[in-house]
Amino acid sequence: MGEICEIRGRIGFRGYTIKDQVEKGEGALTLTASNIVKQHIDYNKNTYITWEKYYESPEIMVKNGDIIVCQRGSIGKIAIVEHLNEAATINPQLLLLKNIHCNNKYLTYYLTSNHFQKSLSKIVGHGTVQMIAQKDLKNLLIPIIPEQEQQRIVSILDRFEALTTDLQSGLPAEIEARRKQYEYYREKLLTFKRKSA
Repeated sequence: MGEICEIRGRIGFRGYTIKDQVEKGEGALTLTASNIVKQHIDYNKNTYITWEKYYESPEIMVKNGDIIVCQRGSIGKIAIVEHLNEAATINPQLLLLKNIHCNNKYLTYYLTSNHFQKSLSKIVGHGTVQMIAQKDLKNLLIPIIPEQEQQRIVSILDRFEALTTDLQSGLPAEIEARRKQYEYYREKLLTFKRKSA
């Protein structure tokens, strides 16, 4: 993995405390594990840190196309950064994959595969706080196939993901429509007209 991307993390002495947190508009977005939802970034759960703390660590400034990996806490959660429209960084729970030398969506899909997640579980340190070390992550093997094949795989998986998302959002509407249909027919069937004598 270390041959196909740079793996960056927040350096301990450049950590931040609650005193460094600010309101939106007063600093940079700081991504956390709670921002990772199904391989994507949820921008509705944002926290911000001072500009001073943001500029202190230029190596972890987040850009679209980067990939974030949860290294402690929710170990193994992965997301690709897309639709980012403000300055952002990561908190100490996360690692940032930058300068990726393959299709970044292919890499994201591979990192979330069962095969990779099993490999990742083998390098989790068993100290007081479980975590994965950058040096261990660098040594994990990633199969790099021809670029055209990477794109073909991404296209197929993107279509499946879109279909799954559509089904998840479409099912509640479909259930509601069937409920109304049921109520309509229930009322029709249970409404009896008396015959005049």
